[in-house]
Amino acid sequence: MARILLAWELGGGYGHLASLRIAARQLRAAGHDCLFAVRLLENAAEFLEPELGPVLQAPVRLGNGRNPVELQLSYASLLHNVGFDDPTGLSARIAAWRELMRTWKVDRLVVDHSPIALIAARSLGIPAAAIGSGFDLPPLRQPYPSFQPWAPVPEAQLLRNEEQVLLELNSALQRLGLAPYENLQAIYVGCARALLTYPELDHYDTPRAEPYLGVPDYSLGAAPIWPAGNAPRVLAYLRPHPQLEAMLKALSASKARVLLRIAEIEPEKIRPWLRPGFEVVGQSINLRQAAQECEAYLHYAAHGTVAEMLLAGKPGVLWPDNLERSLVARRAEQLGAALVAPRQGTFDAGTALEQALSDTGLRHGAEKFALRYRAHSRAAIPQKLMGRLLPA
Repeated sequence: MARILLAWELGGGYGHLASLRIAARQLRAAGHDCLFAVRLLENAAEFLEPELGPVLQAPVRLGNGRNPVELQLSYASLLHNVGFDDPTGLSARIAAWRELMRTWKVDRLVVDHSPIALIAARSLGIPAAAIGSGFDLPPLRQPYPSFQPWAPVPEAQLLRNEEQVLLELNSALQRLGLAPYENLQAIYVGCARALLTYPELDHYDTPRAEPYLGVPDYSLGAAPIWPAGNAPRVLAYLRPHPQLEAMLKALSASKARVLLRIAEIEPEKIRPWLRPGFEVVGQSINLRQAAQECEAYLHYAAHGTVAEMLLAGKPGVLWPDNLERSLVARRAEQLGAALVAPRQGTFDAGTALEQALSDTGLRHGAEKFALRYRAHSRAAIPQKLMGRLLPA
């Protein structure tokens, strides 16, 4: 049987680990040996069962690149910002991934949002598969599509950006004595791909060659325990955010029963906003059950949570805190299933939350999505994923 490395190097939160956890379970059941190289070891300690395989620190850059661009136009801009602008550092990370794969005698690579690991595997002739949301798997077209659907970007500009980042990548490859790439799309060429999302939640508006498998059941953690009472239930899932105080104020002022799941936030920052009927949980809860039981939600628009809420037919209030989440929020808004804080200007989260609880139109938008996929078996997704990871 094969030794398979499951890698995660870019992004935050638990979504990347969730997809790798599903993959590892299937691979282990088939008799393969698994090991992980992850960006955040503390997240892995909470989310990955020890029996799935050993967990290593992934070779990642700490912080942004030397000259990050503020406005990311496409996947090329993302690569620039995560360190492709520094050929010396990039070559060091490629070399580290190569050494990790050789030392552990890796037969195959499975990644979630890990372009440098893919580059290393290709240089060693190791077959690879990439899984994740639409954002993690950009469409294979040249140039990569724009991240700015609300403000079209000229194709010539996108091509110029890619040419610059390609020069930086090829400079890093040259330092290692490796063959240059013809274009940035070559990072994913020859790689088996599996989209763990739905067309309506794809970050891109571009047609795809690979199938949409849907979102598996990522549920992990304890059953939610709601505050006592008869008021509507609101699930809030928050992390450090520029507008954290505004969201806490809205939750505190609401008459709803609120269950707040916090991540990376000190409980002391939450305590002043607590009231009867507003409770906090700091560990993982069963998100699927919480979605089924709540009447609405407040969130920063991470893909996995928004998908879970839509599959349960629940409307929400979304306040995205980065570009990727803005694209997810845009999709939920297009479905008529969420109220979204504008990219500029003021936003009354309290009023929006009350509207999410009372507006039948928002609920209908969410329920329409849920009805569309009610017959779609989430339990069958892991086996379909296995077919993409290890094609016959």
